[in-house]
Amino acid sequence: MSSNLKKHPALTWFLCTSLFLSLFISGGAASAEGTPGTVAFQSIEAKPMVALMGRGTNLGNTFEGNWNSQSYQDVKNTVDAFIAAGYTNIRIPVNWGGRGTKYASTADEQGHFSASAPNVATVKQLVDYVLNDVNTVRKSQNKQPVILIINTHHEEWAMSALQGEPAFESNMQRLETIWTGIAGLFKDAPETLLFELFNEPHLSMNTGAAAKASVIELNKRAYAAIRSFTVNGTQPHAQRNLIFGGYNYNSAWGLYDTYRNPLDLPGEGEDRFVIGTYHSYYPNLADHLKRVDDVKREFADVHGIPVYMGEFGYEHRGVITDTLLDSYRQIASKAVSGGFAFSVWDDNGWYQIYNRSTGQFNALKDQVLYPGN
Repeated sequence: MSSNLKKHPALTWFLCTSLFLSLFISGGAASAEGTPGTVAFQSIEAKPMVALMGRGTNLGNTFEGNWNSQSYQDVKNTVDAFIAAGYTNIRIPVNWGGRGTKYASTADEQGHFSASAPNVATVKQLVDYVLNDVNTVRKSQNKQPVILIINTHHEEWAMSALQGEPAFESNMQRLETIWTGIAGLFKDAPETLLFELFNEPHLSMNTGAAAKASVIELNKRAYAAIRSFTVNGTQPHAQRNLIFGGYNYNSAWGLYDTYRNPLDLPGEGEDRFVIGTYHSYYPNLADHLKRVDDVKREFADVHGIPVYMGEFGYEHRGVITDTLLDSYRQIASKAVSGGFAFSVWDDNGWYQIYNRSTGQFNALKDQVLYPGN
C-alpha cells in the first residue's frame, strides 16, 4: 500500500469498497478461485472485506438468548428493516453450547448439534435468505452485498477453566466440534458470510498471563477446526474471513495485549483472511475515540490486520438525548476514519435503535449511518 493510502484510511476504504463492488457486480474473483456453492465463493482478503463491511448492526439478544422472538418471520422482518435502512453488515450472535440455567444448549456434551434444531434451522434459513436471495437482487441493482457474521456467543462453559486445568481440554474439544458443525452447516455459503471465533472471553479468561495464553489457544483451536474442515476433498473455509478478539471481554486493550507476538495470531501472522475485533463500551466518549487510535497503532499497524468494532453503544433505555446522538455519531465516524468496520449494538432493549414491535428506528440510526445529515 502506498504511503498516501496509509495516511488516508478513508480513501483506502473507498478504493477497496469500489474494487470489490465492481467484482461483486461483474462476478469476478478478487483472489484465488473459490469454492462453489449456491452462490459461488469469491475469495477476498481481509482488508478489502473490512472496507466492504462498512457500517453495520447487531441482531442482538435473539439467538444468543431468549429475550426477543426467534421465529423466522420476525427475525426476517428485522433483518429486512436493517438492510432497507442502509446497514451493510449484520452480526448475528448465536449461542450453541448453552449458558448455564439462562439458556439451554443446542449442542450435546460433546458439541454435536442437529441442523434441524429450531434455532439452528432458523439461523441457516436467515443466512441463506440474505446471502443468496437478497444479495442476488442487490447485485442486479448494482448495490454492494450485505455481509453477515456468525459467532459463538455467551459460551460460558468454554471459559470455566484455564489451559493446563483438567476441564480446559474437554472444553476445547467441545468448541472444536461445535465449529466443525457450523463449518458443515455453512459449507456452501459465499464469502459474504464471516465467522467470529468467540465472543468476549472473560470469567477465567479475563486477565492475567494464564488467561491470555488460554484465549490464544482457544482462538487457535477454533481457527484450525474451521480451516481444516474438509468435504468431498475440498476445504470450503480455507479462505473465508475469520474474526478473532482478545481477552478481557474483547476489549480494545485485550486485543492488542493478547497479540503482541505475531506467532500467537490465528494463522501465525501468515493468513490474509483474518480480522481483529474489539468491543467499545465506555462511559466517556473520549475513551471510545481514544481506543480507535490505540487499536490502530498497537494492533492494525503492527500486524497489518484490519479491524472490526463488533459492538459499541450506550445503555440509554429509550432516553435519546442530543449528547447521546452526538456520541454515536462521533464513535461511528471515528471508526470509519480509522479504516475500521463496525456493528453497533442493537438488542431491542436498553440499547435499542430499531423497535421490533413498531417497525420504527429511533434517531440513533441516522447518526451511525448518515452522520451530518
